Amino acid sequence: MSEKPNQIENNSDERDVESSFYYALGHEIRRRIIKIIGDNEYTTFTNLKKELEVSTGTIYHHLETLKELVDQKTDKRYYLSELGVYAYSSLKNNIETIRSPDFTHRELRSPILRKLMKITSKRFIQFEKEDKALTTIISLSILITGTILTGLNGFYSFLLFFIESEQSNMDLFLQILISFTFIVNMIIFFIIIEGISRLFYKKKENTFNFFISFAIIQFPMVFYLITHLIFKSFWLLNLSVFNLLDKILLIVFQVWSLWLLSYGLCAMKGLKIESCLIISLLLHYGSFTIILFVLV
Repeated sequence: MSEKPNQIENNSDERDVESSFYYALGHEIRRRIIKIIGDNEYTTFTNLKKELEVSTGTIYHHLETLKELVDQKTDKRYYLSELGVYAYSSLKNNIETIRSPDFTHRELRSPILRKLMKITSKRFIQFEKEDKALTTIISLSILITGTILTGLNGFYSFLLFFIESEQSNMDLFLQILISFTFIVNMIIFFIIIEGISRLFYKKKENTFNFFISFAIIQFPMVFYLITHLIFKSFWLLNLSVFNLLDKILLIVFQVWSLWLLSYGLCAMKGLKIESCLIISLLLHYGSFTIILFVLV
């Protein structure tokens, strides 16, 4: 009986190593790093930068993720560890699509996550180099559209909530200024999430790429702003049924946005999906509490 705690601890360590192994190989750049080192027995940082054609920060991020598989020795060259050699052999045997069992397990087993994955733009959240420009354009489009719709609806933007402003006696310049709270809110939202990642999880990588794709989190809220504007334009919000429908739609689109935030954290910061969901939900609950205190 006395050996059980040690056995449980060993099993936990093995699962952590296995999870690290599959997660490390779940990205094309990391697989290429393994292949480059495996094909040449070792490599240098300069050679990786030349072969991969990505930024220095991106390479450092992926090397950090591969710390269980890649070792840097005193000669500053990178070599495969024993686990890395096994990974290289797996890749040589054409096992190209290797994903984290932690995330895949939940994606396959959880009906909710399966449905959410269908409305998740994985390509533009965890984008490759060739999609960077398109991701930037999409993010800017979301910000511009969201800003215009926020102004037309007469809202202040606060994280994933919208607070109605009194516009009857407000001049045009102030109305336009208020609409820009959508952009300011997005920047503050990003700073909070990035700060939590750095402070509590020591995740400092991929900051710029995370920022580029961060506006995609607000994509569902643009849909809410459109539906609210339609209800408002036709004076439907005065009817209790449409007023209730408006609130239900807000919650639905908020859930979608929270999922995109969680997935973005998981993909760009390498956090476990449970941690990402906790961060998203706690932040959302906190913002809801603040709004209650302010409005009541």
